[in-house]
Order: sequence, then structure tokens, then C-alpha cells
Amino acid sequence: PALRPVVVTTTNGKVVDVGGAPETYVVKSGEGLDAVGRKMGLSRAELAKLNDLDEPYRLKPGQKLKGKSTKAKAYVVESGDTLSSISRRFSVTPAALAEENDLSSGASIRAGQKIRLPQGYKDKGPAKTTVMQPVPGGSTSLAGAAPAPTYSAPPIGSSRPTAPPPSRPVVAERDPEPTPAATTTTTVSIAGKVIEVAGKPKIHTVKSGDAIDSIARDLGTTRKDLVEDNDLKAPYVIRPGQKLKGPATTDKAYVAESGDTLAGVAKRFNVSVSALSKENNLRAGASLKKGQKVVLPDGYKDRGPIRTTVTTPAPRPAGSTTTAQAPVSSPPTTGLPSAPRPYTPSGSTPSTTYPRPSAPVSALPVTPPSAPSRPIIESSAPPTEAEIAAAGRGRFVWPLRGDMINAYGPKGPGQRFDGLDIRAPVGTPVKAAAAGDVVYAGNQVPGFGNLVLIKHADGWVTAYAHLSTTSVKMRQAIAQGEQLGTVGQTGDAPEPMLHFEVRFAPTPKDKAKPVDPALVLPR
Repeated sequence: PALRPVVVTTTNGKVVDVGGAPETYVVKSGEGLDAVGRKMGLSRAELAKLNDLDEPYRLKPGQKLKGKSTKAKAYVVESGDTLSSISRRFSVTPAALAEENDLSSGASIRAGQKIRLPQGYKDKGPAKTTVMQPVPGGSTSLAGAAPAPTYSAPPIGSSRPTAPPPSRPVVAERDPEPTPAATTTTTVSIAGKVIEVAGKPKIHTVKSGDAIDSIARDLGTTRKDLVEDNDLKAPYVIRPGQKLKGPATTDKAYVAESGDTLAGVAKRFNVSVSALSKENNLRAGASLKKGQKVVLPDGYKDRGPIRTTVTTPAPRPAGSTTTAQAPVSSPPTTGLPSAPRPYTPSGSTPSTTYPRPSAPVSALPVTPPSAPSRPIIESSAPPTEAEIAAAGRGRFVWPLRGDMINAYGPKGPGQRFDGLDIRAPVGTPVKAAAAGDVVYAGNQVPGFGNLVLIKHADGWVTAYAHLSTTSVKMRQAIAQGEQLGTVGQTGDAPEPMLHFEVRFAPTPKDKAKPVDPALVLPR
């Protein structure tokens, strides 16, 4: 059956406001309840009540105090959602999402449940996936044959015979098998937690004229604690250049997971490997153990777990054509037009060629018009080149100008190249060869990168592959000569180029089959 691309939207629940976790504060040496309350915007009584403190409210360095509850955002679960799919939408790890909501990493969730989002999340919006689905009513697909084996084309400079070929291949066809979509896999690494750890104490180098009390104030501690931390004896004589320790500080550390490396951690936190190694007294190539705490240097910036996306092209379907009579051994009689130059003079260095399948669009939906406005051929017998040329005369213009890399035609026993490859710089505008409707614009056909298909009147279809950018959408009407995209090197293209095809269905019951573009393009 014929297929058509359908966009499926998932993880499209709402984001709402909810109460978040309370603000916390880690007490530093010398701090009292009043000082902490001022920093947290709370009165002494409010802070004592929130933390169940009793008079005389003694605080210890490192003690954590709770403040007011914060506001947070939460995702409202819809049927079919999972922690994994929600984490992808909001650019966080499933582990972080589970920890924020006190859930196990594999916990099931139910529709209507509110999943609180961790700090630093980024909403990428609902996930949209394009899948190929059968067209109701069995509409006709664009190509009549699945891809043929790949080949290396003969030198472009070789001459073509001028006599017509003795016969044309007759191809027995069957409906193409659905083309499986490419598999996209996203792996997440360096996804461990960031925690607070005890840092190095503040250090003060004594200057001439310094006194114990002034140094204690500078270090944010008390005279008593400064004396105890540095084992000073009365009368506390200090000398210039002497180093005194202040209260301990808090640092942030990354908790390593299995497989993590210093280089990976450095990449996540936007620091150099050498800075990370120095901060932790490690050599640059040191290995990390699961659970190891890696202290982060000053100035780090957490960019979140590292995501690596790999797209694996799906295997191409087996060939679906059989040859009823021997294929023509010589190229078509009509040569390609002089511009862009399709051939090089005999004896010159041939252009580079590369293997290509014969039918890039075998599984894409193109329904020919319900009735041709001026039928050229009354039966479904394969049209001759003369009939094709007559039907397409004056309809098409060149999509761009450039050097020809590969031309249409047979490329060995049972092999055929179905279009033209035209070399051009990246960004060169690509224009519609004729007016019509865009029936496909996407990158779901393996090997062809960004691809646009346009359906024209009277059973004609044109294809434009390897585009860098596209500027049209499906079901958009387009005029002849209107830009539809730019030249690129997407898919399996070995260099910047446009792959261009012309396909023709003589009658509504026929499938659009590739024809030599040279028969219908201006000379």
C-alpha cells in the first residue's frame, strides 16, 4: 500500500505552577539566628518556627535551615507519558526528575499527576515524530520500483550513440514495501548529581598592623573560633606573613557515575580538564570510580548531562523490480542539455561519481491528479521517449545551474540512475522546475537528506534532494521558478549538490516512474 507521512505529537501536557521545595541555608561559622534570618528574609521567630528551634537558638556551622517554600513548575501527565519522555521534553535526566518528585527511576505515572520540574529545566515543547502510515483508499505512490543496487557510474565524458536503442526495458512492478524510518538514538552521559561538600577553609595572610579581632571580622568568624582553629596561645602574638585559617567553606562536587571521565565532567561543567585535575589533586588522565566526588572549580557552569544523538539509516528494502526483457545497454538517444554542462570532452578527466539508489522516494505519498487535463497516452503502456518529450515540452525549467556530476541512464546490468546530480556551492538557491503543490518536505528518506517533492498537473512529479535548507511546507502551492530551498550536502551526498528527478504517470492509474530530465528540460 502507498504511504504518507503523519506527524504524531506526544508528551503534550500542560505546565502549571505548584509549591516547590523550601529554600535552604547552610550556617557558616559565627552566624546567629538573626543574621541568617536577615539573609533569608525571615524574622527570628519565623525562622525558629520553620525549623523547630528552641531557645537559646544555638546554631552550628554546616547546619541546614529551612526557609519559605518556593514556587515551582510542574508538568501535568497525560496518558502514555513516562518519566523518560518527560525528561526529554524538559532537557533533564530521568534520575533528576525522579529525585525531585521522590520517585524511583522506573516508577509508573498516571494521567493528571503533577511532576515537579527540577531547577534549570528547558521546555522544548511536545515531541513531534513523523511516521509513515498507509493512505486510505490505496492512493498511488510516487515511485513504481524500490531502490536498485548501487553502482559507480562510467566516466561522464564517454560519448553516447545517436541511433535509438533497439528496445526499452519493460519492468514488472509490485507495490513498494513501506520504507522503515531511520532510527535515532539519544544517549545521556555525565548525568550524576551535584552536591555540596566541605570546601577549603578561608586563608588570611597577616599584614603589618593586623590584630586578631580585625582578622576575625574579615574572615566572618569570631575571635574565639579563630584562636581555636589556628591553635593560638595567649597573648595571641601574630607576625606579618603568617597564614591564619578561617571557617570552612562549602563547595560543589559532581558525583561520578559508571563510565564517567574527567574529560566528560569538564565538558559538562564548562571547565578545562587541567583545572578539574588541579582542584582534585588528580592527574589529567586519571580514571573515576562510581560515587567519587569531583570538586568543581570556581567559575564552573553546569550545562547539564551530555546528550549524544546518533541517527542510523534504516536498511533499504530489497529491490522490487524484475526485468521482463534485457535492459538497454546504451544510454538514451537524446543527450543532456548544454547548460548545465552534462558532459566533458572525450579524454578529459571524468567527474567523480558515487553510488546512489535508483529510487529515493519509493515510499512517499504522491497521488496523481484525478484526471489528466490533456492526456497524451490513452493506455497504460510505457510511453516512448518521443511521447514523454511531447508531454513535457515547455513545462519545466532548470532548478539551478551547475556542473553535472551524474546523469540519468543505465549504469550496468540491472542498474539505473534515476536523475541528475548537479554540483553547486552550499546555499545556492534551488527553484521549482514547474508550478505545483508540495507533497513532501522533510528528511525521513534515508540517504537523501532534506528532500522536497512537488506534484504538477497531468501526472508529473519532481524531486529535489540533499538540500541544506527548505523554505516550503507540505500542501503549499508553489510557482515555477520560486525558491524551495538551498543546495546542501545532507544525506549521503559526498559534496554539495542537488539530486534532481522527474517522474511521470501517463494516466491516473499508473505510478509515476522516473524519466530522463533531459527529455523535458530546456536545452
